[in-house]
Amino acid sequence: MKVFFSCTTKGIIEHKDSYLSIRDSIKQQGHTLTRDWLDTSIEYVNKNQSDTPSSELYSDVIAAILSADAVVLEGTVPSMSIGHQLSVALHKGKHVLLLTKRSSKKLKDFFIVGAESPLLTVKTYNIDSLTLILTDFFADINGGTKARFNLVMNKHQDNYVEWAAFTYKKSKTEIIKDSINKQISHDTRYQEYKT
Repeated sequence: MKVFFSCTTKGIIEHKDSYLSIRDSIKQQGHTLTRDWLDTSIEYVNKNQSDTPSSELYSDVIAAILSADAVVLEGTVPSMSIGHQLSVALHKGKHVLLLTKRSSKKLKDFFIVGAESPLLTVKTYNIDSLTLILTDFFADINGGTKARFNLVMNKHQDNYVEWAAFTYKKSKTEIIKDSINKQISHDTRYQEYKT
């Protein structure tokens, strides 16, 4: 899978171990980065040289997002560029994993958590949980493990699903999945469990 990975260069030395761990884990899982710039930026900072100005990189970054199958962003350090990249990726229909070291309690104040896109996954991570989070994210994109079950509804529920499928031009399965996903996003106990 082709993956776009990005993080802010603000505080890159302080967070470089985390950034390198994310980048390396993506590559170790057999994925290809659409833009591998991290080593160069760290080298610039270590030599007290200025990195390439963001304005000169804009078209390269957008092209890398567009060519990716998935986007992984590290958002612990607030950054307008990461927010913009996330918005572009979601707008273009890319699956996005936003990683942060913020606690689950602080995530409630994280602006993007309010987005209700099924393409966006927000996860609190540490170095120990990183590989599993990435593995699960990529598996979900590829279809992951699916569960099939029989659902028995009463007539009132079935009437609603039929009506919603017709009204919103979706399959009955999509209506049921959308309803479950909405419940998941609003279930605070589950949100604390999965982070």
